[in-house]
Amino acid sequence: MHNFGDHLRSLRKARGLSQDQLGERANLNGKYLGELERGSGNPSLEVMARLAAALEIDLGTLVGDELARMSPDAVRAEVSKTVASLSDGAVRDLARMLRLARR
Repeated sequence: MHNFGDHLRSLRKARGLSQDQLGERANLNGKYLGELERGSGNPSLEVMARLAAALEIDLGTLVGDELARMSPDAVRAEVSKTVASLSDGAVRDLARMLRLARR
C-alpha cells in the first residue's frame, strides 16, 4: 500500500490540495489521508472511489498506476491477501465476477 500512498500524495499535490482540503472534498478525515499517504492505512473500495471523485479522476487512474508498477508476484500476493480477508459471500461474488470476465 506504500506505492498507493505515494501515488495519492503526488495526485493531491499536483492539484495543489492539502490533506485537509482533499479530506473535505472526499468527506474523509485529513489525518486518515495522512495514514494512507504514509502507506499505513488500508482504504476500502468506497474510500478509493470517494478519493478519485474528489481528485476528479477515474478510479482506475487512482489505483491502476500502483498495479502497473508492481511485479506480477507482488500483484498475486496482494490479491491473495485481499481474498483471504473477504467474507465467504464476498469470495463467491468475486469468483462470479472473475468467471464473467473470462467470457
